[in-house]
Amino acid sequence: MTHPPPILLLGDPRLRRPCEPLADPADPAHDAGIRDLLAALHAFRRAHGFGRGIAAPQIGLPWRLVAAHLDGRDHLLFDPVITSRSDETIRLWDDCMSFPDLRVRIRRPRSVSMRFHDRDGRVHHWEDMGPSLSELFQHELDHLDGVLGVDRALDREALVLRAVFDAAPERYLAQVDWWPGLDEPDP
Repeated sequence: MTHPPPILLLGDPRLRRPCEPLADPADPAHDAGIRDLLAALHAFRRAHGFGRGIAAPQIGLPWRLVAAHLDGRDHLLFDPVITSRSDETIRLWDDCMSFPDLRVRIRRPRSVSMRFHDRDGRVHHWEDMGPSLSELFQHELDHLDGVLGVDRALDREALVLRAVFDAAPERYLAQVDWWPGLDEPDP
């Protein structure tokens, strides 16, 4: 069994590089990188108890690829693109595998639609996703463009260490209008 690659941390310049599309998602040359990406996602989830998605640049791969673990299944999204955004926005606390001890208050569209390819090259459309999936994929697609959650901080009070947040969650949840579990889950 191989060890998962380390997840790059805030400050690593590789997190700031825009990624390139994968011309052929089925190319066997991508197999090791895909295995590493999924291994890193699952190792992080075991170690930290959270984490639904990871973008390829978070393990140093300059690919437009996201791995997500949703509803007990792994999903690979090749060359994902947001195709529409709602006008309605939400304020939320963002977290990230690349800065696991930090939360950042940001604003994002409440709903997005997305297009991506699977490993076999088939095109998929996920339309009008609810806030939970919308915020997840906006976060992951930002990674593909070299944008991090800290870049989207609303103001100088919008950064808080996870330990401080966890010690007084009511204080911090009062500063946002969306948090997982505050409304209906995504279908």
